[in-house]
Amino acid sequence: MQYDRSLKPSGAALDGPADLALKRAWDAGQPALDEHEAKAALRGIGIATPRGVKLAAGRAATGSLADLKPPFVLKALSSEPIHKSDIGAIRLDLRDEQAVDEARSDIAARMKMAGLSLTGFLVEEMIAPGCEMILGGMHDPKLGPMVMVGAGGIFAEVLGDAIFGLCPISRVDAAEMVESLKILPILRGARGRTPVHITPLVDALLALGGENGLFWRHADKILEFDINPVIVRADGMAAVDARFVLKAAS
Repeated sequence: MQYDRSLKPSGAALDGPADLALKRAWDAGQPALDEHEAKAALRGIGIATPRGVKLAAGRAATGSLADLKPPFVLKALSSEPIHKSDIGAIRLDLRDEQAVDEARSDIAARMKMAGLSLTGFLVEEMIAPGCEMILGGMHDPKLGPMVMVGAGGIFAEVLGDAIFGLCPISRVDAAEMVESLKILPILRGARGRTPVHITPLVDALLALGGENGLFWRHADKILEFDINPVIVRADGMAAVDARFVLKAAS
């Protein structure tokens, strides 16, 4: 197992980019951050995401992807909470701009049929596979804000391998949460797998639910969030998908 208990929790300043992105969306009455906004907030607190660009809803991909390396992932953006895979609002393994544009038209039609708002598209580089994890946060009616870590991917709910911690958590709490998971032997390299470096996972839990964590600081604005999957590898971690649902402004 690889983590460093000596590292101290790091949280963004109260007027950092993550805080400002949340405040803008909340002040505007958005029910959720779109994925582009959510990932900008995550990067603002030190959580890595795949490289990508945002396209306006009616804008073609031509000339916009020069700085990205194929294959690409295309995702619909919406200010409403959506499960993209359920409605076909995501496409994988797109090899060029033409493929992106063809997929963009199909996704736009699906969003319209579902009656969902479409604010644009997110095009990202596909990242190398690794161990799929999930990070989340919610409000317990009796205990208050809680963060969660578990085995992620499309079978996260089926596997049910998740540990919850009451905010604000400490670095020791975050490390113990990860160590309590059933998936721990896989993280350690069971059956010949390459062990993953979990310090970024512990750091991410702290950046979200620690004393200076984004969720803890903005529990009055964030109703719930899930970051799934989070790809953890020997060389680091990246949040592949992220969803933040906001409370209604009073």
